[in-house]
Amino acid sequence: MSKIKLYIATSLDGFIAREDGSLDWLYALPNPNQIDHGYADFFESIDTIIMGKGTYEEILGFGVEWPYSNCQTYILTTDKNFKAKTEKTKIIHQVNNPVVEQMKSNADKDIWIVGGGKTITHFIDLELIDEMILCLIPTILGKGIKLFPNNPKETTFELRKSETFETGVVNLTYERKNN
Repeated sequence: MSKIKLYIATSLDGFIAREDGSLDWLYALPNPNQIDHGYADFFESIDTIIMGKGTYEEILGFGVEWPYSNCQTYILTTDKNFKAKTEKTKIIHQVNNPVVEQMKSNADKDIWIVGGGKTITHFIDLELIDEMILCLIPTILGKGIKLFPNNPKETTFELRKSETFETGVVNLTYERKNN
């Protein structure tokens, strides 16, 4: 059965973006050899994406072709009037175990929680994230959008793998422990 995975870049102090949503600090990381920090291999393992409305709008605002056209995408929002602007994209207004089980049964590969922080916390609170790959960027932002906002419930993960890169980035792969 498909796993639900989080693959996300975070600053050393636990922020995924600046307060205004900017990722300029992430793109400023010196990377002369264009290392993808495991992204291509990860992306190959998924065929379904879940993200919050804010993340969806942020990606659309980049002015590039939709990067997830080969994936079924679900946008999580409470806005009943929100409409998707991309193909293979569905709007969901509530996440619960039956909804997620349906997503898993429709997926051939794993499912990626792209963001944002509220969506991540919601999935943690429902014990639905099976694996996390935190791409730790060697930058301290001081403030911004937290990786885990809104006081997620206590959840235990086990470190399964760590990988370091010449850029100073460290990928930490954790698996949720079933308590």
